[in-house]
Amino acid sequence: MLKRVHNLSSSARKKLTQIVSASSMLKKNSESNTDTYGYSSSEFIYQTASWADTSAPQLSKFDIELHKRWDHAMSTGVFRYNIDHIVTRILPGDKHYVGQLNTLRATERRKPQVITSVKQPFNPDAFNFTWVKPEEVIFNLKNLDTSQPQHPQSGCNGEVSCNGTAASHHPTDSQGALESHGAPDSQGAPDSQGAPERHTLVVNVSPMEYGHCLLVPQIDSHQPQILTLVSIQVALETMLLSRHRGFRMGYNSLCAFASVNHLHFHVYYLEYQLIVDYCPVNHLGGKIYEITAIPCPGFVLQLHNSSVQEMARLTHKISSYFQTNDIAHNIFICRGVVFGEARNSSQTTIRLFIWPRKKFIGNKSSEDFNVACIELGGHLPIKEVDGYNTLTEADVDDIIADACLPPDQYQKIKSDITKLGLEEDS
Repeated sequence: MLKRVHNLSSSARKKLTQIVSASSMLKKNSESNTDTYGYSSSEFIYQTASWADTSAPQLSKFDIELHKRWDHAMSTGVFRYNIDHIVTRILPGDKHYVGQLNTLRATERRKPQVITSVKQPFNPDAFNFTWVKPEEVIFNLKNLDTSQPQHPQSGCNGEVSCNGTAASHHPTDSQGALESHGAPDSQGAPDSQGAPERHTLVVNVSPMEYGHCLLVPQIDSHQPQILTLVSIQVALETMLLSRHRGFRMGYNSLCAFASVNHLHFHVYYLEYQLIVDYCPVNHLGGKIYEITAIPCPGFVLQLHNSSVQEMARLTHKISSYFQTNDIAHNIFICRGVVFGEARNSSQTTIRLFIWPRKKFIGNKSSEDFNVACIELGGHLPIKEVDGYNTLTEADVDDIIADACLPPDQYQKIKSDITKLGLEEDS
């Protein structure tokens, strides 16, 4: 049976919801009629339970509030389909690929936009996430550590530990509050009209798993699907708000299966361990490592012994290199063991993977699944019953390998990224 993160007992969920409601200020943003989830760095959770822990999933205030609103959207018909039809199969083999049959996502999702360039500009006349219906919005996110805008290259905010290894914090009643949209966000300056930037969480109306949302940083700036420094920091802070070890985040560049050219990340919960949560990595230089555990090699960072700002800056440098050199790329962010630790170690951190890959222009790469951020992480949303029943690990390896860059091109990129890591560390 497919396990889901919301399978807590009804009494436990009710109790948790009451805790959140008691400490939350449910006020609306007067301009957008949208709630804002305000948080501070003391709410960041640096270590989650390991996959060796068999107890019920642990949830933070952020998780509970997201679950409650996502469940409400599902119960009121906001989504194009429910997720009860999804079934899961762990493929035999060393990589333990997690295959999930989701035929409705393949047929009911919004038609992807025509993407022809990694550098394609934003088109205000095409669908973008400012067009979503009010009922599709979960809430805006706002860092409350300071009322003044702070450039994300500066030091850590408030009392956050800069080494990325601080113990988990249990937020006080004043944290995780839903309140009106007020002072500028700490992640970035106000927009050109002086209004604070909005970082918005909206439901994905064609969900691939429980809690599937789209994080849209700087939503009103109409950024194309090209990473900004602010957006990466917002993404990492959002990861740190969750206590659930299966909270996942992904990003697809243009020509790497981004279907909407408006800056966004996918976020969702998956109650299965993936190979990227524990696979060994090779040190290249500075804080940059390499993953070779799957057929498509790429680069890896960890928050351990770093800070959100440092990790965001280095990720942005790598993604900017890809963007400048017209290289399509995918990113997957997860909770996993600290590099060098055993698979079920209690020493966990945030792992961030970034893969350069072949450009893809079209609607699909194979009959079974597209090779994008989720699939590179080892999670395979499969389109058709036959593929779900018959795919082997070797089949998956072949499909993923087909997305790889030629070895000589990858080696040139690897050399440049290694130098970038050494320069950053000097």
